[in-house]
Amino acid sequence: MAYIAAASTAFPTHYYPQEVLATTLKKYFMISQLDFDLEVIDRFFTNVAIEGRYFMLPLDSFFDPPTVETGFQATVEATVSLLEVAVRQLLEKASLAPEDISQLTTTTLVSAVPSVDARLMNRVPFAPQIKRLPIGGVGCMGGAFGVARVADYLRGHPTETALIAAAEPSSALWLGSLQRDLAAMIHQLPEDPSQYSDIVMTIITAALFGDGAGAVLMVGDEHPLAQPGCPQVIDSVSMLLPDTIDLMGMERVNTGTRNILRPEVSEYAREGLRRAIDPLLEKHNLSSDKIERWLVHPGGPKIISAVTEEFGLEDRALQCSREVLAKVGNISSPTVLYILDQVLAEAPPASGAYGLMIAMGPGFSQEVLLLKW
Repeated sequence: MAYIAAASTAFPTHYYPQEVLATTLKKYFMISQLDFDLEVIDRFFTNVAIEGRYFMLPLDSFFDPPTVETGFQATVEATVSLLEVAVRQLLEKASLAPEDISQLTTTTLVSAVPSVDARLMNRVPFAPQIKRLPIGGVGCMGGAFGVARVADYLRGHPTETALIAAAEPSSALWLGSLQRDLAAMIHQLPEDPSQYSDIVMTIITAALFGDGAGAVLMVGDEHPLAQPGCPQVIDSVSMLLPDTIDLMGMERVNTGTRNILRPEVSEYAREGLRRAIDPLLEKHNLSSDKIERWLVHPGGPKIISAVTEEFGLEDRALQCSREVLAKVGNISSPTVLYILDQVLAEAPPASGAYGLMIAMGPGFSQEVLLLKW
């Protein structure tokens, strides 16, 4: 058994209301004389039900983007710095020293070499012999995916302490990739109307994603911090739907990087989660009405609605997911860790209560964890 002992969340200093971000993008369209209906930007920036988002990288250079090299260096530096804040907050909350941690897991889409965890270790004095697990390529699913894999590890190391940290610099796309990609597609639109769907998708992802970092402390069931009141990870299940790799992800295109988020995601989420959750609950003689805490990654309003409808939930069951989406947007892998942090700050449910931690990501994949207080 693995216990979740503590969680923390960190955000950058730059916070932009959704209206400011929409106005910035519209201004770029006008300056660049891009022939496109600006009301589309307003509509989708409003439809995602987000009030504002944190950016690691400020908008100062939006109209004069840095070089690819400079932008990448700034992205790595900002990501590691925010991870450091989240990790130090977590260790202070748990009254632990870095050398008390036996295993370090990190998840991010930043493809840095040396990896982000190695860079973090040069700032936070973990033991040099710490066991490391850097995870990449799982996107929004990374937080839940990492917690599940750490729980697997702790079942075999019941006296140890493990830490998972997640961070995603979605604002890096605003350093030039977003602008160049939209301009290129809009210029091609008169001769190739099929570009329209990708333009809309790119605008939606620009409206949806923000930045943040999360960290979670987990211990084996023979560790002193494995105390009543802490949620236990009872079990987990991974699901990958075949032939769905085009639904969600990131692509390298001629203009830089493009976020992929197809409209069909919410419907595939219903299928994938149903196929993951039903067997998990049946295995433990449970049903969805016995779940008191739903920690669901809010990929967007349609994802929240799909989960609510598919499992016949009351709106309050996913209220935390809605509030997190409204306040900070979709911060990818750390989002569910932020929700976990919020849940742990509340009064715990009655002893024996169950919860589900749920996230979806590229693949198209789902990760579901069964928790018990």
